[in-house]
Amino acid sequence: MSMPNAVTRLPDGGHCPACGLPLVRLHRHALDRWISVFRSVHRYRCTDASCGWEGLVGREPTGLHQPAALTWFSRLAWMLGGASLAVAGMTAVWLSQRGRQVARPATSPTAVSAARDSVAEQFQVAAGLHDDGSALVQIDPRVAKNATPLTLRRDCIWGVPGRTPYRGTVEQALTATQLLPPEVVQRISQMAEHGWTKDRVQISRTAIRSIDGRHLFRPEIPAMGFGNSMCFDTKVNFPPGHVEYAALYEAEDRAGKTYSVMVPFVCNNVSVLGVRAESVPPGGQLPEPSSWVPVVTALGALAWLRRRSTGVTS
Repeated sequence: MSMPNAVTRLPDGGHCPACGLPLVRLHRHALDRWISVFRSVHRYRCTDASCGWEGLVGREPTGLHQPAALTWFSRLAWMLGGASLAVAGMTAVWLSQRGRQVARPATSPTAVSAARDSVAEQFQVAAGLHDDGSALVQIDPRVAKNATPLTLRRDCIWGVPGRTPYRGTVEQALTATQLLPPEVVQRISQMAEHGWTKDRVQISRTAIRSIDGRHLFRPEIPAMGFGNSMCFDTKVNFPPGHVEYAALYEAEDRAGKTYSVMVPFVCNNVSVLGVRAESVPPGGQLPEPSSWVPVVTALGALAWLRRRSTGVTS
C-alpha cells in the first residue's frame, strides 16, 4: 500500500502504520518541502519490500527534547522575504540589461548595424555619427556587373561632411551605380565637366531641398560615392541644424524619364538621387499620403454625380 501524498501519524514513533515494521527515512520531494512550510514532515518507506508502504510522517515534538517549530507567521515571513529578494534580483538584472541596450547604439558598431538593418528608412543612431557601411557580398549581381575600379558598399551613414571625399570621376561613379541609362551617364558627366548645373540643393538630416524650395528629395540617397567606393542606400545623418549645399544635375533618357544627381561642394561625393524630385506645393511641404485620400474620394464622387446627372438628362 503506497501513500505518497498523505501525512500520517506514526502509532509508535517509528514503525510502519501498515505492517508495524521499522521505517527508513528518504529524501523529501519538492512537494514535500512545500508542505513542510505549513507542517513539518519527513518522507519514510517501510523496510519490508513486500509491504511497500511509503508516505509522509508528521514531526510532532515528543518527550523532553522538543525541537523548535516555526509558527505560521514566521514561515509566511520567510516566504515573503525570499520572494522579495528574488523579485529585487530579477529587477536589477533587467534594469542593467536595459541600460546597456539604450547606451549601445551611440557607441557600439554592432548595435548601429542592427538598427540599420532593422529600420532601413529611419536609422536610430546618434546625430552626427558616420559609418562606412559594409561591402556588397560577392554573390550580389551588382558586383559582377561593376565595370569600374570602385568597390561597392551598402548602408552607409553620412554624418561628417567632407570626411571621406570621393576620388573617382563622375562617369565612374554614375556607371558603378548601375541605376542610370548610358545616355544619362554621358550627359550628366558632360554637364558636371562643364559646370552646367540645373539648380542647387540644400542638404540636411531631414530633407534634400532645392534652393527655391519647389523640389524635395528624401534624405535616403540611393547611391553615393565615398573615397574609392560607391555606397548604396546612404542615410544623411548630419547634426540637427547643419546644412550643406550641392550642385544638382538632371538629364532625360530616351523614354523621357528624368534622373537627378547631386555633387556636394564640401566633398564632391557624386550622389544619385533617382528620378526627378517631388514637387512641393506653395505651402512648402509635401502632402502626406493620408491627405490624398479625401481629395481622390471627392474627385471620384464628383465624377460619379456628373455621370449620373448626364444619364438622367439624356
